[in-house]
Amino acid sequence: MNTRGITLRELMELPELKKAKVISGEQGLERIVRFVDIMEVPDLKGWVSEGVMLLTTAYSIRHDPSLLTDLIYTLNNVGAAALAIKPARFLKEIPQGAIEASNACGLPIVEIPPEIPYTDITQPVMELLLGRQAMLLRRAEEVYRTLTTMVLENSGIQAVTDNVAEFLKAPVALVDTEQQIIVSSPSDFDWEHRPAPLSWNIHVDRRTVARLQVDKERLDDMEEVGIEQARLVFALELMRRKVAEDTEFRLRGNFIDELLTPPLPSRHEVQRRARQLKMNPEHKWEVAVIEGETAPDEETVNRLLDREARRRGVIPHVEYRSSRAVLFLPTPEGRKSASTDDDEDSWARTLEGWLQDKSTGLGSYRSGIGTPEYLWDIYTSYNEARKALSVSRRLGQGGGSVTRYEQMEVYHLLEGLDSQRFERLFERKLGKLLRYDKEHDSNMLLTFYHYLECRGSLIETANSLYIHRNSVKYRLERIRDITGFDLNDPREQFVCHLCLIYYYLQEK
Repeated sequence: MNTRGITLRELMELPELKKAKVISGEQGLERIVRFVDIMEVPDLKGWVSEGVMLLTTAYSIRHDPSLLTDLIYTLNNVGAAALAIKPARFLKEIPQGAIEASNACGLPIVEIPPEIPYTDITQPVMELLLGRQAMLLRRAEEVYRTLTTMVLENSGIQAVTDNVAEFLKAPVALVDTEQQIIVSSPSDFDWEHRPAPLSWNIHVDRRTVARLQVDKERLDDMEEVGIEQARLVFALELMRRKVAEDTEFRLRGNFIDELLTPPLPSRHEVQRRARQLKMNPEHKWEVAVIEGETAPDEETVNRLLDREARRRGVIPHVEYRSSRAVLFLPTPEGRKSASTDDDEDSWARTLEGWLQDKSTGLGSYRSGIGTPEYLWDIYTSYNEARKALSVSRRLGQGGGSVTRYEQMEVYHLLEGLDSQRFERLFERKLGKLLRYDKEHDSNMLLTFYHYLECRGSLIETANSLYIHRNSVKYRLERIRDITGFDLNDPREQFVCHLCLIYYYLQEK
């Protein structure tokens, strides 16, 4: 049985229409009839609707039968089902132009014998239509009751998806906003090679959180009703999962606060609670701090972190504090961490990719990252990340940079040395250069620092300072003239580099 409605072909099988005949537009017999109406005026624009089977004696156009051709096209344009005419009394015969129009657009013309009253047609048709609608409503209620019961009984989103797939007799999937499969039925169905499945948005809190996909060319009315019920139930299921995830996220945040605030929990307590919150205590954890002039966009950071977490198969955590994002990043034992310079898959390299990718909008932010620690010692990595960020900020590293604590660890030793002795060394080595900068409002000192940081590369120094390579060469010549240094002497480079780092670390 066709559940999208009643086709004209089905209606023509009613006993009351046995004597009627389709005289043209036979290719439109599968058009769906949704209701029956009677034409009283020739102007149909504005009131005729899709799915109507229009009954007429053609009285209103009896003086100009050619209007029947325009009527055919008007009905076709609004998606009408058919035109049923009693021509004997006023038209005598149906104009050839109307028949040709009917055949051209596929809108059937049904000739009704004059002895059949309209009520003999409208009553059985409407009874059939109403019966079909009542069946749809009953089926919709059954589908909704079944699906909501599964949610209330916590059967799981996979069971709900399996039920919807069985109802539609087609593969069904729920995908997130990143086009990742949340759940599929069958679970091993190859959605990648189904480029254009039917799909509908799933909303939670007025936001699109997923899409429901069905591998089917079209749905009938009953299936469409089932889809609407399924969308509602999936929204309820996803909302339930979101509430659970939000609760777990808050508990993780509270747990993280305890790990960063003395007195610290015992190692045994950390392991127990970490397992409860799906924070693997067997992993090493690095803390990364991302900061800028304003707080980083939470939605962007969350999206990037979720995508990377899925790729790595881990569960990280992120907290937002003031203008910073604090990321807690796990790495399974046996894999390289951010402390390894040559690891392309380290978290440090990942963060660097985020900050240097213009599409993320994070190019003006910098990040510091601590060394890998177990959860019970994670406060060490957190403090290191903050120190690395502080040093990189004072040394003038710009947006898009990621600073590992190992890179800056030795610099902290300079802050604990005898300041008077270091100041005397700085004055002896670079005092003239500092005074030259102040007198001429120049940047010789900063140029020398970047030159040493870039290991003597003119191109990298120019890129760091956003100036031309020739400008770097000119400044280096002036530095030689002012200081009298041999800039290629490794010992002089080492001493001057330490002095410059010390100088910039003291600046507030």
